[in-house]
Amino acid sequence: MFEVSPQPADLGRVRLAVTDLDGSLLLDDSTLPEGVEQRIAALEGVGAEFAVASGRPLYTLRDNFGALLDELMVVGDNGGLVVDHGKVIYKADMPVEDYRRMARITSEMGDYGFICGLDGCYVDAKAKPYEDFIRTFYTKCEFVDDLTQVDVPANKFTVMFPNNDALDWIGAYRDRIGGNFQYCCGGIMWVDIVPEGVSKGAALRRVSDITGIDTADMAAFGDAPNDADMLETVGFGYMMANAVPEMRAHADYVAPSNEERGVLAVIDQIVAARRAMLHA
Repeated sequence: MFEVSPQPADLGRVRLAVTDLDGSLLLDDSTLPEGVEQRIAALEGVGAEFAVASGRPLYTLRDNFGALLDELMVVGDNGGLVVDHGKVIYKADMPVEDYRRMARITSEMGDYGFICGLDGCYVDAKAKPYEDFIRTFYTKCEFVDDLTQVDVPANKFTVMFPNNDALDWIGAYRDRIGGNFQYCCGGIMWVDIVPEGVSKGAALRRVSDITGIDTADMAAFGDAPNDADMLETVGFGYMMANAVPEMRAHADYVAPSNEERGVLAVIDQIVAARRAMLHA
């Protein structure tokens, strides 16, 4: 665990608080902590907003948040999809021939591939023994015998590593597939491959253009390498105390761990700081 940072003096500047889910906002059992909706309302009460930025797809995020999702700015698929209060404003596109080639290479390497469509996920049938776990992240998934025959609109290709060694293999996939894509680890089990230029950080720059909120006036929370550029993009980049060691180089601040409800604790600080600033 990393040591939690003192509250920044100028935290009242924050107008958008955006959080990763797994290992950040969500508890270890993949559930939302109590009090999220109240914090969203509290932020709105001081002229700020709440947003989610996750590697999870939109349909899973809807299962996580229900109708509340349509009240939020949402970044899904590690930046491959941006939704503003229920309206899709950006979606990346991965050509069929690209993800079919990735599927072939993944099969040759003996790993489990996922083609992430906008309405569902297509998973190598060899991963069926992990179905319950997979459906935590991809609630709409179909197991298929040959991913190279899939032809659907998609924005991400993912490889699952049940032995928690994604960080060890990401370089091999980059070498085999090529450099015209973004590669990131969503924790220690996943390598996500998206079109070049797609990332959580790039998505927040799009959000800035749409909302008029400067990225310097955003706070972001994350725990894994797929959050790194997001933390570097915003003015207040918080790694969770439970983050992987590699994140230390990308964050200015440390929030309490996910199990300690660290995101909510810092949001409380933001609300208090903004309230004090507005009434000064």
